[in-house]
Amino acid sequence: MDELERHILNNREGMDIHDPDPGLWSRIGDRLPHVRRPLQSYLWRAAAALFVAALCTAAIVTAIRAAGRLNDPQVAEVRETRQYYDSRIQSLYMEAAPLLTANPDIGRELTAGMGELDSLSKEIISDLSDNIASSEVVEALIRNYRLRIELLEDMLFLMKENQTEPDKRPTDEL
Repeated sequence: MDELERHILNNREGMDIHDPDPGLWSRIGDRLPHVRRPLQSYLWRAAAALFVAALCTAAIVTAIRAAGRLNDPQVAEVRETRQYYDSRIQSLYMEAAPLLTANPDIGRELTAGMGELDSLSKEIISDLSDNIASSEVVEALIRNYRLRIELLEDMLFLMKENQTEPDKRPTDEL
């Protein structure tokens, strides 16, 4: 530390007795040369504003189209169909849950089969979102759901049948 720094540190309180004039900065600013902003900066701002406006317009148009699709009777029918079949599959799973824990091999087969059907269902639903008016796509979705329910019912039937067979004894038969 040199002598000047030491002097400033030791005598700082004595030096800070005067406050600068409040108008000092405005006078300094008036004396500075004014820089004119080039036209390019205004063009960038205008381009950014147009870009934001275009994005907002696209979002609004997309929302309006989506709202129009939600009010479409065919979309409502598909939604109700999916809800019905999903609840039906869920109830079959609830019924099969205790039997699946007792039969882990059947549970693995069921999970594999349902996984394949779920992936097909996702493909059908993506086709449905691309072309909602297609009745073939809706029918394919319903067939997929029915196939899943049939698979669950068959597995449930087999598990119940296997559960009752060991209880039968040769002495019980006539």
